[in-house]
Amino acid sequence: MEILSAKDLSKYLKINEKKIYKLAQESKLPYTKIGGKIAFTKELIDKWILENTTREHNIYLAGSDDILLRRIIDLYNQRSEGTVFYAPVGSINGLRLLKDAAASMSCVHILDVEKKDQDLAYLDRYLSRDDYIVVELYTREQGLIVGKGNSKGIRGMEDIASRNIKFVNRNQGSGTRILVDFLLHEKGIDPGKIQGYTLEADSHLEAGLKVLQGEAEATFGIRHVAHMLSLDFIHQFNERFDLVIPVDQYYYGHVKTFLAIFEQPTLLHNIRDFTGYAITKIGSVIHKNA
Repeated sequence: MEILSAKDLSKYLKINEKKIYKLAQESKLPYTKIGGKIAFTKELIDKWILENTTREHNIYLAGSDDILLRRIIDLYNQRSEGTVFYAPVGSINGLRLLKDAAASMSCVHILDVEKKDQDLAYLDRYLSRDDYIVVELYTREQGLIVGKGNSKGIRGMEDIASRNIKFVNRNQGSGTRILVDFLLHEKGIDPGKIQGYTLEADSHLEAGLKVLQGEAEATFGIRHVAHMLSLDFIHQFNERFDLVIPVDQYYYGHVKTFLAIFEQPTLLHNIRDFTGYAITKIGSVIHKNA
């Protein structure tokens, strides 16, 4: 086992010694301490180089759960040398992973509850606006998903509360959960009056399946899930679905290759029939640091 000092590693990697210390302090470089000084194992450094070389060809995407995005990723992965790994952990958690450099990009839909609209306030709240580029993917319909025929005559969240409808909510940190809470607040509805407010589903499909299987009488989600499961849908909101990319990642070849898929006629042909989505602006840059 060959042990390298920071100076030795600086020569080996051909980068500044101060950068070596910085990477180690940020836990981005494997190291140990010997006699109070940091040291590096050459075998582990070689493994780190190999892993990061592989990583440069792949995209780690974290954020909101979306069925159409899954379809796009599948089409890309079938035809590309690189791979997109997708973690649907919710919009806010996706931004946190992006901030910590654990993700290459994030997909989000976050309502600005103060302005009652979708803007880019989330960049200032969770990230640094100047360090990120935002690409609009599409808009999608959000609303109440209820049983076929809507026998309870549900029209909005006020009916869910007043009629003691069994509801299943979305997970904390998801953009849909933020939207549900906003609508409840706007209508002056106490969440405690919603039967099932604390019951959570981790995806739109999981929530829809609970309605289909009779575990709940209503949930909140995208129109496409209602269409897939032959359930009824009560439209409540149109929302923009964004892709957030660090500036230093945006110009990488593999990221450009992924973004280029949104301009391909083949993609548009494959996704044009997705119910509940409007794709007229797909791939448009809506925020870019000058």
